[in-house]
Amino acid sequence: MARSPLFAHLTPEEVRLARAYFLPLTYPKGKAIFHQGDLGQALYLVEAGQVRLYRTHLGGQEKTLGFVGPGGVFGEMSLLDEGERSASAVAEEESQLLALHREDYLALIRRLPLVAHNLARLLALRLREADLELDLLAFEEARSRVAYALLKLLRQGKGPLLRLRQQELAALAGTSRETVTRVLHELKAHGAVRLAPGEVEVVSPGLLEEVAFGLL
Repeated sequence: MARSPLFAHLTPEEVRLARAYFLPLTYPKGKAIFHQGDLGQALYLVEAGQVRLYRTHLGGQEKTLGFVGPGGVFGEMSLLDEGERSASAVAEEESQLLALHREDYLALIRRLPLVAHNLARLLALRLREADLELDLLAFEEARSRVAYALLKLLRQGKGPLLRLRQQELAALAGTSRETVTRVLHELKAHGAVRLAPGEVEVVSPGLLEEVAFGLL
Protein backbone atom coordinates (compact mmCIF):
# COMPACT_ATOMS: atom_id res chain seq x y z
CA MET A 1 0.00 0.00 0.00
CA ALA A 2 2.85 2.40 0.79
CA ARG A 3 4.08 2.20 -2.82
CA SER A 4 0.79 3.54 -4.20
CA PRO A 5 1.00 7.05 -5.70
CA LEU A 6 -2.06 7.85 -3.60
CA PHE A 7 0.25 7.86 -0.57
CA ALA A 8 3.29 9.56 -2.09
CA HIS A 9 5.34 11.55 0.47
CA LEU A 10 3.43 10.16 3.46
CA THR A 11 5.41 8.81 6.41
CA PRO A 12 5.05 5.13 7.36
CA GLU A 13 2.95 6.21 10.35
CA GLU A 14 0.67 8.25 8.11
CA VAL A 15 0.27 5.32 5.70
CA ARG A 16 -0.77 3.09 8.61
CA LEU A 17 -3.27 5.75 9.68
CA ALA A 18 -4.65 6.00 6.13
CA ARG A 19 -5.12 2.25 5.89
CA ALA A 20 -7.57 2.33 8.79
CA TYR A 21 -10.04 4.20 6.56
CA PHE A 22 -10.07 1.45 3.90
CA LEU A 23 -12.20 -1.69 3.82
CA PRO A 24 -10.31 -4.86 2.70
CA LEU A 25 -12.09 -6.97 0.05
CA THR A 26 -11.19 -10.13 -1.88
CA TYR A 27 -12.43 -10.86 -5.40
CA PRO A 28 -11.94 -14.24 -7.12
CA LYS A 29 -10.81 -14.36 -10.74
CA GLY A 30 -13.59 -13.26 -13.10
CA LYS A 31 -15.66 -11.53 -10.41
CA ALA A 32 -17.09 -8.13 -11.36
CA ILE A 33 -16.17 -5.30 -8.99
CA PHE A 34 -18.60 -2.84 -10.53
CA HIS A 35 -20.38 -2.29 -13.84
CA GLN A 36 -20.55 0.66 -16.19
CA GLY A 37 -23.59 2.74 -15.18
CA ASP A 38 -23.54 1.73 -11.50
CA LEU A 39 -23.63 4.56 -9.00
CA GLY A 40 -20.11 5.09 -7.72
CA GLN A 41 -19.59 4.83 -3.99
CA ALA A 42 -15.94 3.97 -3.49
CA LEU A 43 -12.38 4.27 -4.73
CA TYR A 44 -10.37 1.04 -4.94
CA LEU A 45 -6.69 0.40 -4.35
CA VAL A 46 -5.15 -2.89 -5.50
CA GLU A 47 -3.08 -4.62 -2.81
CA ALA A 48 -2.53 -7.83 -4.79
CA GLY A 49 -3.76 -9.26 -8.08
CA GLN A 50 -4.88 -7.48 -11.22
CA VAL A 51 -8.04 -5.69 -12.35
CA ARG A 52 -9.16 -4.99 -15.92
CA LEU A 53 -11.10 -1.83 -16.74
CA TYR A 54 -13.31 -1.78 -19.83
CA ARG A 55 -16.24 -0.03 -21.49
CA THR A 56 -19.12 -1.76 -23.26
CA HIS A 57 -20.49 -0.06 -26.38
CA LEU A 58 -24.07 -0.16 -27.64
CA GLY A 59 -23.43 -3.17 -29.85
CA GLY A 60 -22.05 -5.11 -26.90
CA GLN A 61 -18.40 -4.75 -27.99
CA GLU A 62 -15.91 -4.32 -25.15
CA LYS A 63 -13.05 -1.80 -25.25
CA THR A 64 -10.33 -2.52 -22.70
CA LEU A 65 -9.13 0.69 -21.09
CA GLY A 66 -6.28 -0.79 -19.10
CA PHE A 67 -5.10 -3.01 -16.28
CA VAL A 68 -4.50 -2.06 -12.66
CA GLY A 69 -1.95 -3.95 -10.58
CA PRO A 70 -0.61 -3.67 -7.00
CA GLY A 71 -0.48 -0.08 -5.80
CA GLY A 72 -2.84 1.09 -8.54
CA VAL A 73 -6.02 3.07 -7.94
CA PHE A 74 -9.30 3.02 -9.86
CA GLY A 75 -12.90 4.16 -9.45
CA GLU A 76 -11.92 7.56 -8.10
CA MET A 77 -14.08 9.73 -10.38
CA SER A 78 -17.39 8.41 -9.10
CA LEU A 79 -16.11 8.75 -5.54
CA LEU A 80 -15.62 12.46 -6.10
CA ASP A 81 -18.78 13.34 -8.04
CA GLU A 82 -21.13 10.53 -6.91
CA GLY A 83 -22.01 9.95 -10.57
CA GLU A 84 -22.37 6.76 -12.58
CA ARG A 85 -19.41 4.52 -13.27
CA SER A 86 -17.95 5.36 -16.68
CA ALA A 87 -16.47 1.87 -17.07
CA SER A 88 -16.65 -1.65 -15.66
CA ALA A 89 -14.02 -3.40 -13.54
CA VAL A 90 -13.38 -7.14 -13.24
CA ALA A 91 -10.74 -9.17 -11.37
CA GLU A 92 -8.38 -10.69 -13.95
CA GLU A 93 -6.98 -12.92 -11.21
CA GLU A 94 -7.76 -13.35 -7.52
CA SER A 95 -7.31 -9.85 -6.13
CA GLN A 96 -7.10 -8.21 -2.73
CA LEU A 97 -8.51 -4.68 -2.83
CA LEU A 98 -8.90 -1.83 -0.38
CA ALA A 99 -12.11 0.18 -0.77
CA LEU A 100 -12.43 3.79 0.36
CA HIS A 101 -16.01 5.07 0.58
CA ARG A 102 -16.87 8.74 0.19
CA GLU A 103 -17.57 9.50 3.84
CA ASP A 104 -14.32 7.79 4.85
CA TYR A 105 -12.42 9.67 2.14
CA LEU A 106 -13.68 12.99 3.48
CA ALA A 107 -12.65 11.99 6.99
CA LEU A 108 -9.24 10.84 5.74
CA ILE A 109 -8.36 14.04 3.91
CA ARG A 110 -9.27 16.08 6.98
CA ARG A 111 -6.56 14.13 8.80
CA LEU A 112 -4.15 13.84 5.86
CA PRO A 113 -4.77 16.61 3.27
CA LEU A 114 -1.84 15.37 1.16
CA VAL A 115 -3.96 12.40 0.09
CA ALA A 116 -6.34 14.77 -1.72
CA HIS A 117 -3.40 16.42 -3.47
CA ASN A 118 -2.03 13.04 -4.54
CA LEU A 119 -5.44 12.05 -5.90
CA ALA A 120 -5.60 15.30 -7.88
CA ARG A 121 -2.18 14.50 -9.37
CA LEU A 122 -3.41 11.05 -10.41
CA LEU A 123 -6.44 12.58 -12.10
CA ALA A 124 -4.25 15.14 -13.92
CA LEU A 125 -1.97 12.36 -15.20
CA ARG A 126 -4.92 10.35 -16.46
CA LEU A 127 -6.37 13.38 -18.20
CA ARG A 128 -3.07 13.93 -20.03
CA GLU A 129 -2.97 10.27 -21.04
CA ALA A 130 -6.59 10.39 -22.20
CA ASP A 131 -5.88 13.45 -24.38
CA LEU A 132 -2.91 11.70 -25.97
CA GLU A 133 -4.86 8.50 -26.54
CA LEU A 134 -7.73 10.40 -28.16
CA ASP A 135 -5.27 11.99 -30.59
CA LEU A 136 -3.81 8.60 -31.47
CA LEU A 137 -7.20 6.98 -31.94
CA ALA A 138 -8.45 9.87 -34.06
CA PHE A 139 -5.47 10.57 -36.29
CA GLU A 140 -2.90 7.77 -36.21
CA GLU A 141 -2.93 4.48 -38.05
CA ALA A 142 -3.44 1.08 -36.45
CA ARG A 143 0.28 0.37 -36.00
CA SER A 144 0.60 3.48 -33.84
CA ARG A 145 -2.36 2.43 -31.70
CA VAL A 146 -0.96 -1.07 -31.17
CA ALA A 147 2.47 0.29 -30.25
CA TYR A 148 0.90 2.77 -27.86
CA ALA A 149 -1.19 -0.01 -26.26
CA LEU A 150 2.01 -1.96 -25.55
CA LEU A 151 3.62 1.13 -24.05
CA LYS A 152 0.53 1.66 -21.91
CA LEU A 153 0.82 -1.88 -20.55
CA LEU A 154 4.46 -1.23 -19.67
CA ARG A 155 3.51 1.94 -17.77
CA GLN A 156 0.90 -0.04 -15.88
CA GLY A 157 3.60 -2.35 -14.57
CA LYS A 158 3.12 -5.26 -16.97
CA GLY A 159 6.00 -6.60 -18.97
CA PRO A 160 8.45 -6.46 -20.56
CA LEU A 161 7.14 -10.02 -21.06
CA LEU A 162 3.41 -9.65 -21.70
CA ARG A 163 1.26 -12.76 -21.50
CA LEU A 164 -1.93 -11.83 -23.30
CA ARG A 165 -4.06 -12.97 -26.19
CA GLN A 166 -4.01 -10.92 -29.37
CA GLN A 167 -7.75 -10.32 -28.94
CA GLU A 168 -7.00 -8.64 -25.58
CA LEU A 169 -4.39 -6.40 -27.21
CA ALA A 170 -6.87 -5.61 -30.01
CA ALA A 171 -9.45 -4.53 -27.44
CA LEU A 172 -6.89 -2.26 -25.78
CA ALA A 173 -5.74 -0.76 -29.09
CA GLY A 174 -9.23 -0.33 -30.51
CA THR A 175 -8.59 -2.42 -33.62
CA SER A 176 -9.12 -5.97 -34.94
CA ARG A 177 -7.24 -9.12 -33.97
CA GLU A 178 -6.11 -9.53 -37.57
CA THR A 179 -4.64 -6.04 -37.57
CA VAL A 180 -2.85 -6.72 -34.28
CA THR A 181 -1.29 -9.87 -35.76
CA ARG A 182 -0.01 -7.93 -38.76
CA VAL A 183 1.33 -5.04 -36.68
CA LEU A 184 3.07 -7.33 -34.17
CA HIS A 185 4.98 -8.99 -36.98
CA GLU A 186 5.95 -5.55 -38.31
CA LEU A 187 7.17 -4.58 -34.83
CA LYS A 188 9.10 -7.84 -34.63
CA ALA A 189 10.77 -7.07 -37.97
CA HIS A 190 11.83 -3.65 -36.60
CA GLY A 191 13.33 -5.32 -33.51
CA ALA A 192 10.87 -3.72 -31.11
CA VAL A 193 9.31 -6.96 -29.83
CA ARG A 194 9.80 -10.72 -29.71
CA LEU A 195 6.84 -13.03 -30.26
CA ALA A 196 5.92 -16.44 -28.87
CA PRO A 197 2.55 -18.19 -28.58
CA GLY A 198 0.48 -16.17 -26.13
CA GLU A 199 3.38 -13.82 -25.37
CA VAL A 200 4.77 -10.50 -26.54
CA GLU A 201 8.14 -9.42 -25.15
CA VAL A 202 8.98 -5.73 -25.48
CA VAL A 203 12.62 -5.50 -26.50
CA SER A 204 12.85 -1.78 -27.23
CA PRO A 205 10.37 0.69 -25.65
CA GLY A 206 12.19 3.42 -27.56
CA LEU A 207 11.33 1.87 -30.91
CA LEU A 208 7.73 1.41 -29.76
CA GLU A 209 7.56 5.14 -28.99
CA GLU A 210 8.85 5.96 -32.45
CA VAL A 211 6.17 3.78 -34.04
CA ALA A 212 3.45 5.12 -31.73
CA PHE A 213 4.19 8.72 -32.70
CA GLY A 214 4.74 8.08 -36.40
CA LEU A 215 8.51 8.51 -36.36
CA LEU A 216 9.31 5.06 -37.75
